[in-house]
Amino acid sequence: MANDRRVVIIGAGIAGVATALDLLERGGSDVVVLERYGPGFGSSSKSAGVIETQYLDRSAVEVRNYGLRYFERFAEKHEVALVQSGYLRLAQESADMESFRKSINLQQEFDITDPELLDVEEIQRRWPRIRMDGRVGGLFGPSDGYVDSYEFTLCAASQIVRLGGRVINGVDVLEATHASDGTWNLKTNQGIYEADFIVNAAGPWAKNVAKIFGADLPQNNQLRPKIKIEHREKLDTLLPFVMDYVPGSGRDGIYFRSETPNELFVGIHTDESIQEERDPDIRLGEASQEFVDRVKELLPTRLETPKGLRLGRTWTGLYAISPDNKPIVDVHPDAPGVVHSMGAGGSGIQLAPAMARIAADLILDSSTNSFPNTDWSINRSSLHTS
Repeated sequence: MANDRRVVIIGAGIAGVATALDLLERGGSDVVVLERYGPGFGSSSKSAGVIETQYLDRSAVEVRNYGLRYFERFAEKHEVALVQSGYLRLAQESADMESFRKSINLQQEFDITDPELLDVEEIQRRWPRIRMDGRVGGLFGPSDGYVDSYEFTLCAASQIVRLGGRVINGVDVLEATHASDGTWNLKTNQGIYEADFIVNAAGPWAKNVAKIFGADLPQNNQLRPKIKIEHREKLDTLLPFVMDYVPGSGRDGIYFRSETPNELFVGIHTDESIQEERDPDIRLGEASQEFVDRVKELLPTRLETPKGLRLGRTWTGLYAISPDNKPIVDVHPDAPGVVHSMGAGGSGIQLAPAMARIAADLILDSSTNSFPNTDWSINRSSLHTS
């Protein structure tokens, strides 16, 4: 099959490389990925890498199940680590438990049969260190887990090259013009690139890139720090990924998991925009002392902390969040051939495979709808009224 579609993808984070792979594996496209720094250099490499399906509506479950199966296949084929240590979402009240029960029913529709609704006693029997004061139970997905998103992105970039695509680093896209024959001409610091289709997968920079193509799309970059905590006392039972946050609750919550028997990975999460917007060019350095102090305050309320704690390294990443907390994956009506894939927030790793499939569908066949329960369109009402 001739590679008759020239596709330029802007951004070699996880959404960009996943889209490139989807197109190359389906054939017929000449794919070039333009990256400002290097694959996974931005927030993709700063992620917690969570892959899970414990959500509360049909669309969220469907696309996350697609992501989980995608990473299972990728890990098996390319020997990239997918740690399926489980994911436990805690419930604050009985209404949460009822929502969790509905989630289990939804997941069964997509052949996800192992999630469990656990009461306080069962959680503490399995993981005696988890403290359940003020919590009434939890939703546990045994097959859920996490990936090293930087490792995945690097491996995916190498597969792009193996399949005949190109990944070009050090490229800044400066201008875009649309010729009468439908061709897009991208002016960059490394010359002109011609394309029939463009994918804007620039992560926190996607809002700025969209403006190059005349699109004013909503996205709010939120700073999210993480920390690793070492402990002298060795855990006999490793902890799953424990999330003390319920989607749509309007608050944030602490999360943690065992990295090793002597190390915890800890952060504070919400899907919502509750902070000031951050410039995508902000220096992503160490976490603030305020965050560290809050972790020290919250962690003992949910975990009987092991002895000999020592604070390890901290780092920060950006969540690129849309107003309704769902991605935007669509062709802008005023820029034919330009697909924007952005705004996945703190779920970017687990949503990237579905975002890639939708973006590729729009390029290969605009009538294809791989996820009929999902509306990530630019014109959806919730995007402009939230």
